[in-house]
Amino acid sequence: MRVLFLGAPIAPHLDPQIAFEKKFEVIGYNTGNLLIGQSLFEELRFEEFGQGLGYSPQEANERFDIIAISAANFIYKDFDLSYLADFIEPTKLPCVVAGLGAQASSIGKKVTDIPDGSKRFLRIVSERSKTVGVRGHFTAEVMNDFGIKNVTEVGCPSLFRKLRRSLKIKRPRRGARLRVAVNGSRNVFLHSADPEPARRVEADLLKLSVQKQYPYVLQNEEPEMKMLLSRDGRENDLEVAQAVLGQMGMDMDPSIYVKHIIENAKMFFDLAEWDAFISKFDYSVGTRFHGNLIALTNGVPATIISHDSRTTEMAELMSIPHVPVGKVGQLDVEDLLHGGDYDAFQRMYTVLYDRFAQFLSENGISHRLEQQHHEDGAASPLSDVVTRAASFLRLRFGKS
Repeated sequence: MRVLFLGAPIAPHLDPQIAFEKKFEVIGYNTGNLLIGQSLFEELRFEEFGQGLGYSPQEANERFDIIAISAANFIYKDFDLSYLADFIEPTKLPCVVAGLGAQASSIGKKVTDIPDGSKRFLRIVSERSKTVGVRGHFTAEVMNDFGIKNVTEVGCPSLFRKLRRSLKIKRPRRGARLRVAVNGSRNVFLHSADPEPARRVEADLLKLSVQKQYPYVLQNEEPEMKMLLSRDGRENDLEVAQAVLGQMGMDMDPSIYVKHIIENAKMFFDLAEWDAFISKFDYSVGTRFHGNLIALTNGVPATIISHDSRTTEMAELMSIPHVPVGKVGQLDVEDLLHGGDYDAFQRMYTVLYDRFAQFLSENGISHRLEQQHHEDGAASPLSDVVTRAASFLRLRFGKS
């Protein structure tokens, strides 16, 4: 099978000559996007593949058998998907869409005011798919409001990236000294259903990280990312830090914040490195969905502090321990950790794994998930797939 991948990016290769700004642009200005695109890429079987819109519709028809779309929170008033509709419609190729989500400040809020081009995209992929893979019940309801009923609630492809039918989450004993990783969304709290509680929680996460010297994983905080890259400091770092602290309403010496970022912040453009890092911890906590999901897929317990419909929807579907920002009092890491029901998550994981495998099969695309049932599966080793991806990206990096 020949697959054309659209949507969230496949992980870029690690050519040191590629500047941070270019990598950041290619991944859509959020390293969490790598988990979406790379996961679907590694879950499918194919002989040949392409990535991006660098083909004419005629060329796509000739070179590929199916379009695979790693989706995100595409259904949103500020996202115009006309460019995808314009590309897909004349190709006549079938589609498989995984992880499609609607974005709203809170679950239950109607999402009707989206661009006409986005509505056309939804109609086209619905017609080209046996069933469309959505993130959860909220998005399924939104799709139904647009007259689209052939949907399956699969969550996000990143949940199944380890290609194992079961996950086992480790359980640190109460009172044990914990190695904790923190993540946050300090630059998007205004999109929350409760902006002020969200701001307070984001500030508390930053304070917790500074006070306890916990690593803070960056995903799209560009000012802090540039501080981290500079290491020896830049002339305007203190000024940038002061602006961040002012936005968050935090009474902290900017020099302390800069020092903490340089010494303790982390960012990843390589998922293998992210896996290796997070697997060493006992617990992950914060407002980032994918920052906590990568912990869970590595067997590390995590709690998502949910601040919008996107994080709440996926956490509810997957039975991931989560707490709404409006219900978070003083951050108590141990209480949050031991308040999570990881047995429920483990059970739901297997249910969703089987559902996702069936979803891919129903859409006529070969995948690697069924290998868990057949020890003599014929798929090529995952390392071969990744090697081919790296070679492809070296040849075509930047073509989108």
